[in-house]
Amino acid sequence: MRKFLVSVAIATATLAAVPAAAQYRGDDRQWNQRDDRGWYNQGPNRRAVRQLMVRIDQVEQRINQSARRGIISSREALSLRREANQIRNRLQRASRDGLTGREFAQLNQRVNQLEQRLRHERRDRDGRRG
Repeated sequence: MRKFLVSVAIATATLAAVPAAAQYRGDDRQWNQRDDRGWYNQGPNRRAVRQLMVRIDQVEQRINQSARRGIISSREALSLRREANQIRNRLQRASRDGLTGREFAQLNQRVNQLEQRLRHERRDRDGRRG
């Protein structure tokens, strides 16, 4: 009988502690704050970020190749390289804390615009920016 009462007391104490443990949020909340903003803010996977970095590298290679061949002027190349470096730096800075979907979309759009600007500069044949 005594063993039974001891086990009942232990079980009761354990059950009383479970709701209190379930209510404790502690510092775990800071790691999951991104989830509270909604599903649309979940960031891209690593593969997508790597592909974006590869695209930036490819654009820089095309800029360098175009400058070497004289298709674009050195000033145009400098401006395009500067933009590519700004995008790369922003991507690396944002990747430290994790990219949101919106940040990734903005960076992807900037890479698209850079590619478009390079195509425009290659076709204008004036040797000037703009």
